Amino acid sequence: MNHLAMIEPRKDHANRLKYLLINRIDQLGNFTFADDSWYYNKKHIDSLPKGSYTITFHQIPNSYKEWIKYYALHCTISPSAILKKCLKIALFLKFLEKNYKSIELSEVTRKHVNAFEHELRLSSVSTATMQFTYASLQDFFLILSDFPETPNVLPAKQINPFKQEKTKIDKRMPEVSLRAWDKVLKDENIVIPLEFRTLYWIIRSFPNRITEVLSMKRDCLKAFYSEYVINIPSFKQSGGYDREIIKPIPVLYAGHGKYVIDLIRRLQKQTEDLVKQYNTPISAKQEFLFTVRHWSFKNKDGKLEAAYSRKHDSIWNWTGTKVNQFFKQLALILNIREKNGELIIPTTHQFRHHAVSDRLYMVGYSIEQVRKLTGHKNETMTKQYTHQMIEKHKDILVRISGLRNSHESPYEFKGKIINLDERTVLQLSKDHRRYLTWEANGKKGVGICSDITGCNPQGTSVHFECYACNWFLPKLEYFDDYKAEYAYWQDVIDRTSLDPNRAAHTENAIRNVSYIERILEICNYGLEQYKRTQVAELTQNAEFKYQWE
Repeated sequence: MNHLAMIEPRKDHANRLKYLLINRIDQLGNFTFADDSWYYNKKHIDSLPKGSYTITFHQIPNSYKEWIKYYALHCTISPSAILKKCLKIALFLKFLEKNYKSIELSEVTRKHVNAFEHELRLSSVSTATMQFTYASLQDFFLILSDFPETPNVLPAKQINPFKQEKTKIDKRMPEVSLRAWDKVLKDENIVIPLEFRTLYWIIRSFPNRITEVLSMKRDCLKAFYSEYVINIPSFKQSGGYDREIIKPIPVLYAGHGKYVIDLIRRLQKQTEDLVKQYNTPISAKQEFLFTVRHWSFKNKDGKLEAAYSRKHDSIWNWTGTKVNQFFKQLALILNIREKNGELIIPTTHQFRHHAVSDRLYMVGYSIEQVRKLTGHKNETMTKQYTHQMIEKHKDILVRISGLRNSHESPYEFKGKIINLDERTVLQLSKDHRRYLTWEANGKKGVGICSDITGCNPQGTSVHFECYACNWFLPKLEYFDDYKAEYAYWQDVIDRTSLDPNRAAHTENAIRNVSYIERILEICNYGLEQYKRTQVAELTQNAEFKYQWE
């Protein structure tokens, strides 16, 4: 087959692809391919401003503008994310225009991309920006590879040359810091606008993204006898939502639930009055609960106040960025700091993590219920909370059950029982086998029940019940078996936390892991004490042996 015969089918495929991409515009908005500003109005269903759904092409060199537009139509991510990528790709296209006289895309080779990479390295931008820029370029050439007007061989490197070290960041605030913010936002004597106070307690109490909360409708409350249902929309585009999905959150009208519901009801009335009183810009949507006046926090003579802007005789919809600015203003004015003097400036997403974990730990929701509340279609995101969940679960169990810490708990090693009263030790020493209990790693009798009055733990039907009891003495000889048992239940957590139908299995495994982790701590401490004793005895023997010298 000659070269021309190979090109023709590729051109036909490219023309069909162009036709399909251009026809996709009808699903996105009321613009044409020739326009240099695309507003995805048919995708704009949340409270984000119009700019978050607008892609502009004014910054793209004319000789390459057509290809950037095809690339944008091919992308299925959010419009704001598409715009960010296009802006980075534009840097490379301007580089071609400046240094290579706007050569055709089909003529671009690895040499040109390497030259651009070198220029990036000489720039003052961060490693993260360089990495994102190069990744956008990789994506651009990969997506357009079906067109004959692009290079036959991908000119960008397969592996991004800009590597950024990923550091694990704790997304939760220290408990003391969180309580400090709670105290401020609960204090009605502090001048904080109703809309901000309401927003705080919604994101503090329920695990939702800030865009979802800001997109709550004014009629978001439904009453059912002694409880309310808060309807919060979810439309995460990467989750595959073409339209909003309503997440109903049941809340009892009592205690903290009553407080949050009353805030929302007051804000509903305020928003309704504002819509009637003030002008609403075309870009704002009146049906949202958080439709507010323009204001900012100010420090007036050492006191906090909300200063309303006279320049804006209108109301508007909040954005997540604006809310984070409010948190920064409030932290500076109220001087909310850590013990080390560091300023505590939370972000809206941090509260999402707290709301998930607090609901898991304190309220008792299962992982499956939390997944429904967060809107995650699978457990990939929810699973990141599992480690925190285990730690908090263990803390609650020890506190509620009154379990002793590992340094004070009794254990048995090499026939010797430590941390137990003499009478009980004497009774147990008469016949250890009579009090042997439970199993680990398939081995029975790995511990001793010190309740000599006759608990009969062997008859219990609840797995790990003995591990949750102060009477239980682990036998240090079975330390490796305890570790194997721990690894088994950790594996159960990993396997079941992704399956919503096995939420009960996950919770049972977390409970078991919490108990056995305490047993491992007891074993570790006991073995350390034994080693110290051995060293001390050897030292004493050595001194005695050579004292004649």
